[in-house]
Amino acid sequence: MDVERGVPGEVRRAWVGETAFDFTVAEPGWTMYLISHFHYDPVWWNTQAAYTSVWTEDPPGQCRQTNGFDLVAAHLEMARREPEYKFVLAEVDYLKPYWDARPEDRADLRRFIAQGRVEIMGGTYNEPNTNLTSPETAIRNFVSGMGFQRDVMGADPATAWQLDVFGHDPQFPGMAADVGLTSSSWARGPHHQWGPMQNDGDPERMQFASEFEWIAPSGRGLLTHYMPAHYSAGWWMDSSASLAEAEESTYALFTKLKRVALTRNVLLPVGTDYTPPNKWVTQIHRDWNARYVWPKFICALPSEFFAAVRAEADERGITPSPQTRDMNPIYTGKDVSYIDTKQANRAAEDAVLDAERFAVFAGLLGGADYPQAALAKAWVQLAYGAHHDAITGSESDQVYLDLLTSWRDAWELGVTARDNALNLLTEAVDGSVVVWNALAHNRTDIVTAHVDEPFPGALLDSDGNEVPVLVEHDGATVSWLARDVPSLGWRSYRFATGQAQGWHPVAGVEIANERYRLRIDAARGGGVCSLIDDGRELIADGGVGNELAVYEEYPAHPEAGEGPWHLLPTGPVVGSSAAPADDVQCQHSALGQRVIVRGHIPDLLRYTQIITLWSGVQRVDCRTVIDEFVGADRLVRLRWPCPVPGALPVSEVGDAVIGRGFGLLHDSSSPQAVDAAQHPWTLDNPAYGWFGLSSAVRVRIGDAVRAVSVAEVVASGEGADPRELMVALVRAGVTATCSAADKPRYGDLAVDSNLPDTRFALGGPDENPFTAAVLAEADIAYSDEFKRQIDATGSARVWVPATAPLAQQWVPGADLRGVRTLPVLILAGDIDAVIQDLADAEILVSQQAPAAAEPFEARTVALLNRGVPSFAIEPDGALHTSLMRSCTGWPSGTWIDPPRRTAPDGSNFQLQHWTHTFDYAVVTGAGDWRAAGVASSAAEFNRPLQPVVTDSDAAGGLPSWGSLLEIEPAGTVQLGALKAAGNPLASGSVRSTDPADGVTARLVEITGTPAEATLRSGLRAVTAAANLNLLEEPAAEQPSHLSLHGYQIATVSTQLNLPRVLRGEHRRLAPDAEAAQPLYARYWLHNRGPAPLGGLPAVAYLHPESVVGQASSEVVVRLTAASDCTDAALHGRVRLTGPADWDVQPDELPYVLPPGEHLETDVVVSIPASAEPGLYPLRAELVVTGSGSDALPPSWRQVVEDVCVVRIGEPEARVLKLVSEPRDVDIRAGETARLSMTIGTDARTGMSARHI
Repeated sequence: MDVERGVPGEVRRAWVGETAFDFTVAEPGWTMYLISHFHYDPVWWNTQAAYTSVWTEDPPGQCRQTNGFDLVAAHLEMARREPEYKFVLAEVDYLKPYWDARPEDRADLRRFIAQGRVEIMGGTYNEPNTNLTSPETAIRNFVSGMGFQRDVMGADPATAWQLDVFGHDPQFPGMAADVGLTSSSWARGPHHQWGPMQNDGDPERMQFASEFEWIAPSGRGLLTHYMPAHYSAGWWMDSSASLAEAEESTYALFTKLKRVALTRNVLLPVGTDYTPPNKWVTQIHRDWNARYVWPKFICALPSEFFAAVRAEADERGITPSPQTRDMNPIYTGKDVSYIDTKQANRAAEDAVLDAERFAVFAGLLGGADYPQAALAKAWVQLAYGAHHDAITGSESDQVYLDLLTSWRDAWELGVTARDNALNLLTEAVDGSVVVWNALAHNRTDIVTAHVDEPFPGALLDSDGNEVPVLVEHDGATVSWLARDVPSLGWRSYRFATGQAQGWHPVAGVEIANERYRLRIDAARGGGVCSLIDDGRELIADGGVGNELAVYEEYPAHPEAGEGPWHLLPTGPVVGSSAAPADDVQCQHSALGQRVIVRGHIPDLLRYTQIITLWSGVQRVDCRTVIDEFVGADRLVRLRWPCPVPGALPVSEVGDAVIGRGFGLLHDSSSPQAVDAAQHPWTLDNPAYGWFGLSSAVRVRIGDAVRAVSVAEVVASGEGADPRELMVALVRAGVTATCSAADKPRYGDLAVDSNLPDTRFALGGPDENPFTAAVLAEADIAYSDEFKRQIDATGSARVWVPATAPLAQQWVPGADLRGVRTLPVLILAGDIDAVIQDLADAEILVSQQAPAAAEPFEARTVALLNRGVPSFAIEPDGALHTSLMRSCTGWPSGTWIDPPRRTAPDGSNFQLQHWTHTFDYAVVTGAGDWRAAGVASSAAEFNRPLQPVVTDSDAAGGLPSWGSLLEIEPAGTVQLGALKAAGNPLASGSVRSTDPADGVTARLVEITGTPAEATLRSGLRAVTAAANLNLLEEPAAEQPSHLSLHGYQIATVSTQLNLPRVLRGEHRRLAPDAEAAQPLYARYWLHNRGPAPLGGLPAVAYLHPESVVGQASSEVVVRLTAASDCTDAALHGRVRLTGPADWDVQPDELPYVLPPGEHLETDVVVSIPASAEPGLYPLRAELVVTGSGSDALPPSWRQVVEDVCVVRIGEPEARVLKLVSEPRDVDIRAGETARLSMTIGTDARTGMSARHI
């Protein structure tokens, strides 16, 4: 039907023959892109083995879920069968196993990628929860993902595909841009976990379009599509009974999604968890577009969608709104569930980072081999554990135990490499013990050394002066204050004869050092009733710090029925201050003073708390040990009520610090917690290394000061582009939502994941209707002030205070959308001057109208953590961190592979019924967090000084103290990572890594201000640095000096031309082979995470995995051998062995595999007549013996084995069985004991097994 002079929305009468009908003229140009996908979790309630290649939903449900192998095969087959079909693939967790085990599909995958019918998404190893890991773990996730997807597979990932992650680290978009990605798409972030369209909600409650520029604190951004109806929105038409019904459902979604689209392009994700191809999607593509001109519904890829958005935006002059909004919190339970895994992750991250940097110098100074295989394996284990159903604690009990092996593996590899590197370096330094500093600034801190022989009693520094020491554990450990240990350097000491002492008890309940004085109230559980810093009392009147509080929780979400990823308070709370402490003991030593508190919360737990004030250390060090915890559906928080007038929450995130909103933990009218059934949003957030009360940005209005943490910037739609202001704010730590005056206001907790505390209105009342509304509701003095400034200077800054203090507005279920609910800073005219003002994190406002600001104190109180990220600060100034929780909600207790295991008391592992230790520290200071040096303090707390005790008498080639690498300005620029240049194993390359060939340094500006960075070494000159991207590829811009802007993550390459002072040539610092040999080709079946050490660059598989045979017959199996090497042909052989007296032909196959290629052949197995019923393994062992290049990584020479089991008859037999269970072991701390079991097999063969 042709329509002439049509107007969108116009209804016309039409007829065909005698039949009259009405139709609606559609607006031309609209297209909806149907993106076929499946969301994949490598672990969750089910195991890695099951999700990869074993499990299929039985009976099939609405989603027809199945395993990764079947899913890739099904989508590929659909693409072969229907030329319109397009789909995306993403996570390396299933891509590598499939790529290797089904190499016959490589050609089709490559063809479809080249034809634009398959798109590889993500550029990451998986969908990581980057808000719970170190920023370097996020970067290495990109390294592993891009290495496989781009270099091994030959794809070109362009879009970060973070569909299901539970919130995002603010720096993520900048990192993604720095690895070459140009867009991102995801479903959880600004509007809680299910988005604004949950329960048929209105998407126009969003403050900005579904397409926007997502900007990191570094200032780098990505064009991003947020999925308002979630990542499964388009899947449900699969259940439609007819094509017409499916089209009606799809059109209904289109009419809603188009309302928030930036352009006339709409993205509809068609898929959900573990789903095969949707049965209607190609039919809709064909039928709909045959019937209608507009809108078009097409099978497409995300790259096509983003290209269309960019093209139309350019054509129409549309600019995606700049958003620095904090895309948190999402699923607040994830920050504390299975807390021990978060602590294990932090310990492993720190160990691996330290190992890298010290291995660099062990190679440069001593010639040791750089342990690239061990470090690469450690990082990919950390990437695997960073998945959003792993580090989040949302997994089942069995998966929890499986994941622990991955973090342990990473930690052991890191510690082994670090300790061996330090042992080698220590050989060059004269002394009994050498203290090493892994941080790139000078520091003074307590160090504790463990000695094999009893400590002789005294310690001397390099000048021969005696150093006060503390001896504990019968002389097995000695501690002292190591002063001024140089940047990434060392300081040596000598043992001498003396009379060192330990702790000795003293009377009283107070301890002190030169900075702090602290008092305990034994009657209130041993809480801290007074903490004085420089004469200023920090504890709130009537409060106690370091208090434990146990919250009752629902077993499952009152509506969703889910458990571990939610916080679910019911109301009742019991604190340790409710009863007297069992014991309080103060102790003194030569190094400082401490107090030990022991107490209990009846029927729930016992606790021991140690607070230490070390002389010369500017921290309050704390340890809480929880014993005999028996809670079910309980949350344990720690409280420090330390109000600072006018301060707002701030927290460290990945390589940045941002402001956060207050928490909503308690009912303001009672001591009870909120009830999650009534108020589900407590606004707990994750912090990386620390959180506290301080100020991100300050607005100074004459003598009044108001802190700003989270803002809404209301743009006029005219005038200056707000992007530069948004960037300036976020570099000062203020995340912001940029909205238009005619859009809904940010601040409705019913739809917004977090809340603002301040608004900025851009433009005067004639330009911006919101400005007009603010001035209309305010006293006439503010309108007069605005006019006065405009008339005088042509620009204006007018502060219009809120109608009530923030604490009165910030209540459970808050709605802060009112025009004057929050203070508003009106900015008209010279926005550039405001941007320049923000360089010192302070905006100056000079006005005659009253500021009406609340009291403000320039002070910071912060809590440092070691892998305990969850925090909330209430409006009354009480700092809370969630230490641990027990949860019975699904999938707690779920066990897949029998027999089911439990904690010793029979409880689910999710209940955490064992001893837990938490280390944390309080730091305070005048001024904001920058002035107080909190970021450096947190780094020091997380990376203790490393002592190496030596009995070597060698004179050494290094002085008694010195620095390997210095970075200036210290305290402003941190060393994020230091490593040998390149990531060859991640990219399937045979290249070796040697720090003598080049070193990569990651420099991070940590205060949000520009810095001119310099690198130097105390040993020799450092060559000029060249700029790289995060993948260590040359950057486009190569400035002559290292000029960093605020929160920039800069990667540079350099040469450290250091002298050789040791004879450690080719010393091995860490393993280059797995302990268990041969490697198992189907490694994922062991539930131990990623591919074995070396990355499995070549592998052979037997197909099928099992086959039925008969005596006096032959069976034929298929053998494939595939290479993931990208830059050399691999030479080797495959040896095939069967049971004795069986004939296998061929029994050995030499091969040459060009890069990325595979070979296959049939293997004929002759079964003798004597074969009895049973299980008979056929083994294929692949070994790489050489390559087309001179080098072959040692880790690539490991034997890789696959097995096909030939079943004869119907034997009652198992391939692997537990013959005897381990016996109970009683063991004290510090002791070792052997835990043993007996395993066996019914198969007719010898057995090889791998411990996990």
